[in-house]
Amino acid sequence: MGKILREGNFKLGCIHGRITAQKKDSEADIQRNVFLSQKLKIVKSRNEEIIIRLFGYEVPLEKKTRGKCVDFIGYDKDHNLYLIELKKDDSKEQIDKVIRQLNGYADDVEKIIEHIQEDFEKEFFYPIKFKKIIKMIIAPKNFYTDKKLIDGSIKYYGYFRSKDIHNKPNYNITSIHLMK
Repeated sequence: MGKILREGNFKLGCIHGRITAQKKDSEADIQRNVFLSQKLKIVKSRNEEIIIRLFGYEVPLEKKTRGKCVDFIGYDKDHNLYLIELKKDDSKEQIDKVIRQLNGYADDVEKIIEHIQEDFEKEFFYPIKFKKIIKMIIAPKNFYTDKKLIDGSIKYYGYFRSKDIHNKPNYNITSIHLMK
């Protein structure tokens, strides 16, 4: 039997599970710090940036309990929907596997985007119609070492520095820099 996608209860606007990760500097710890900042600032150049409002953390796409989850979902001022996958610097995952994973999430989200929009309106009392889906990978810069970033389906490959995540007051915007 194939996967059954959700039609609601996407757990938007909250962290489900533990508030503090069991291990400091784990992927879960980094995810929580990023999500609690509520916004990402994508630094495209010295004079150009994109602000993404995060509203989904470990967003489940399938009806089953331990199904596929997108690390973060957010939107920009133009209502583009961002699907963001976070990786830790010591992740052993190959970049092409991460790209396939993110492309699979995008295919699923395309099928259920109206349900996500409905859940968004219920949770935030704001009707929204997302325009296009933008896929992004964020990780520490050394995650990308010796990895070819050739897939044009991923709009942004971003990196963050430790100080962007850990040495800032809670709820301050998290800066993400783009790989060149």
